[in-house]
Parts: sequence; C-alpha cells; structure tokens
Amino acid sequence: MTPHHTFPVALGAAALLSGPALAQDGPGPKPSVEERLDALEAENVELRERLDIVSEELERTEQPDLFPAVGQSQHGLGPAASKVYEQSHGLSIGGYGEGFFSSYSGGKDSTADFLRGVIYTGYKFSDSWLFNSELEVEHASTSESGSVSLEFAYLDYLHADDLNARFGLVLLPMGFINEMHEPTTFLSVNRPETERRIIPSTWRENGAGVFGDAGGFSYRAYVVNGLDADGFAADGLRGGRQKGSKAKANDLAVTARLDWTNTPGMLAGASAYYGNSGQDRAGYGSVGTTIVDLHFQYEYQGWWFRALGALSMLDGTEELNAAKGLTGTDVIGDELLGYYGEVGYDLMTSISPESEKSLIPYVRYEHINTQDSVAVGMASPATDETIVTFGVAFQPIDEVIFKTSFEDFDRGPDRFSLGLGYVF
Repeated sequence: MTPHHTFPVALGAAALLSGPALAQDGPGPKPSVEERLDALEAENVELRERLDIVSEELERTEQPDLFPAVGQSQHGLGPAASKVYEQSHGLSIGGYGEGFFSSYSGGKDSTADFLRGVIYTGYKFSDSWLFNSELEVEHASTSESGSVSLEFAYLDYLHADDLNARFGLVLLPMGFINEMHEPTTFLSVNRPETERRIIPSTWRENGAGVFGDAGGFSYRAYVVNGLDADGFAADGLRGGRQKGSKAKANDLAVTARLDWTNTPGMLAGASAYYGNSGQDRAGYGSVGTTIVDLHFQYEYQGWWFRALGALSMLDGTEELNAAKGLTGTDVIGDELLGYYGEVGYDLMTSISPESEKSLIPYVRYEHINTQDSVAVGMASPATDETIVTFGVAFQPIDEVIFKTSFEDFDRGPDRFSLGLGYVF
C-alpha cells in the first residue's frame, strides 16, 4: 500500500472501530431483542456507508501506472508511442533512443553519435479524449549540431473504432518509417534513403483529420500546412518540411493512407500527399507537389519481408529553379523516384523456437533518383544511386536491439555501422 493511501485508510479504520462502541450496554434497563436487532441493522447501514466513503477515497487517490509495459502498435504509431491508448485514465510515459558508430570508405572520418533520445508523454483525460506527444533530443545536445524538438503533439477524440478525430502536430501517414520510427520496428541501423529523401521522414506538420478501422482496413486522413518549396534541393524534399514551427500556411495540403490489416502478420496499402508548396513566395509559382507510395510487409514463421516504392512529382520546377538560381546538376527534379525490397530471417525460430530472443540477418536492395526527370535538358545521373545493405539485428529482449549494417553505395562512400536501440 502506497504512503498516499495511509490517511484515508486510517480514517476508515477509525470510523469502523468507533461504530461498535455505540452498541455497548450502558447502565439502566437492558434493551429488548427487537430493539437490539434494530440497532444492529442501523449500525450495519452506517458501516456500509463508511466503507463506501473509504472505497471512494481509495479510488480517487489511486494513480494509474505511469510506465505501462510496451504493447502493440496502435493507429500507425510505434509500440512505445501507443502506450497512452492502453491507459484507463491519467498520465503515461515512454520513450526510445538509438546510438550509432559508422565507418566510411574513401578516408572519410569515422563517427560515433548518440543520434536521438526521445520521451513520449501522454495523458488520457477520459474514454473519449487523450493527448500524446514526442519530445526528441538529437545528437545528444542542443549545440550547433543538435536540437530539441517536438516530433508530434496532438489531441485525439475517440468516438468509435471506425471514426475518430485528431488535432495538432501530426506525423504524416506515409511509408513505414515516418510514423513508426522506433529502432525495434526496423532492421537496419540507418533508415532507407527512399524514406528520407522521397518521403522526407521524419515528417510532421500542423493539421487535423480523421482515422479509424473498418472492414479489415485502417485509414488516416489529414489536412495540414503544405511543404515550403524554398527548402527543396537536387537531393530531395527534406528541406521543405516545416516541422510545425511558425509554418507558412498560405498553401495547405491533404494526405491519406489506407492499409489492409486483417491478415495476420501482413500490412499492405498505399498513401498519398497533395498540395501546393510555393507558399506565395515571389517568383516560385504554385509548385504543386504530389507524393505517393505503395508498401507491403509480411512476417511469417521467422521470415521478414518489406517492400516500398515512392514517387514524388512537382509542377512548375522550371519556374522554381529559375527563381532559386539553380542550373545543371543542381536543379530540382520534377520527378523523384525511390524503391526498396528487404528480406530477413530470424535464426532463433530454428535454433531455439521457445526463446524470446531474435537474431535476424537481412539484406536490402534500394534504388533512388531525386532527378529521375527534370524540366529542362537530360536528367542528371548525379543523384541516381543504388544501395545494397547487409546486416544483422539482434534483440535479447523485445525492448532492446543491437544492429549491424554494411551499405554498398554505387556512387558514394560505403558505410559500415553498429547501432543500439531501446524502447520503454
């Protein structure tokens, strides 16, 4: 029994002990049997009322578990980010972190980086309303190379399984990594380039929308502030994210996702984004921006399969490149393409089927071109890249993972990485 329960319990005990004293015999004539029975019945009623008061006080002071166990992913979020949905009421806390060591070919310096530490804070106000947030420290500091930022912070109104509403700083529901980026949810040390440069993960914007599950499908759809084309570059769209910080909202966008989730171990679906990105900047034009992806994942008897293809299409890039003064290999493409396929197998399913550990060697083939098509002239080969990744992911327990990756780039320096990650 926790200390904050001592006072109400002591009050209840004192109340209970004081009751029988009222029934003691005093001087004078002894009451009849009927009078004694009436007195006992009245005393029982009073005791029940006092017990109810003590019980209500205990319930009022009882606090939910601030650190519920990591469970299942919900509404597209990672398992640790989903903890608030398991709370009956009150506060929940979770988080994750990951650190890397990377060595490069070609004489580039090796690096060691505790890339991110994250705290999730959620609060369940009632059965219908909750708040959820992710606060991230990058590169272990807030110095020139590090930062502290909100990755998401939103309110949910939970109406029914098939229709709910979300308001705030939201993760766009695209690809695998953008919503579910906890290190235990993917095998490699580094995130796929397709989900960094074509889908600019981690990507969040201010907005509102709906989500739910119905007929074997899950869906999410939002209206958000659009990207800012001033940040677009030859190597991708990441610089166009506004991250919820004083975001220009002259141009809005819509995004939606639909997944089939009714087959055990399988996730298959598509997502899309459309909106203008010019944000009324002089000379930029509208810069209509469309991003679509198809994705598939299947886990079966130790096997892991994941595949994703993404295409970004920009309108008016000739005007945009002219306004930004970009020429030659520096131009922003009007089509950006990326895709990858990944396969792994958990050796522990054969070595020790009863073990809670997993040991998954994997391989991933990826191709990306952020200038697959350009408005003027021939597409530059400078950003046409094929990457083959080999590695092993080991989980001694579900909440901890150690990873290795060797990435063979056909143009850039190769990279060998060691990583660790945790969720709680």
